[in-house]
Amino acid sequence: MLSQKPQLEQTNNVVVAAIPSRELSAEMMQELVEELMQRMRCDNAQHFVLDLREVEYIASSCIGVLVGFLQDLEHVRGRIGLARCQPNVLFLFKVTRLDSVFHLFDDVETAKAQIARQ
Repeated sequence: MLSQKPQLEQTNNVVVAAIPSRELSAEMMQELVEELMQRMRCDNAQHFVLDLREVEYIASSCIGVLVGFLQDLEHVRGRIGLARCQPNVLFLFKVTRLDSVFHLFDDVETAKAQIARQ
């Protein structure tokens, strides 16, 4: 369970989720994904940016949850962007070669603009 709720901000069909935790487990990621899926179903959200500025450690099991979420988004042609990744988190995405699957950005504003446009 997330110690603090992520801040969700929606602009048109793009949702930015700022995650306030230093560590992310698969359970925490699943909780977040369920909340984002609810936005997709009820609020016409299609694209999602995860602001990972505060996250210093992400369990490798979170990757499976994110890939599953990406697969769920395929039917609405949605995308996921990861913004402001800390070095350890960035390393995990690069070593697993998922940096070619998930869009990685240095800042949230660029992520929002690019995700919505692609």
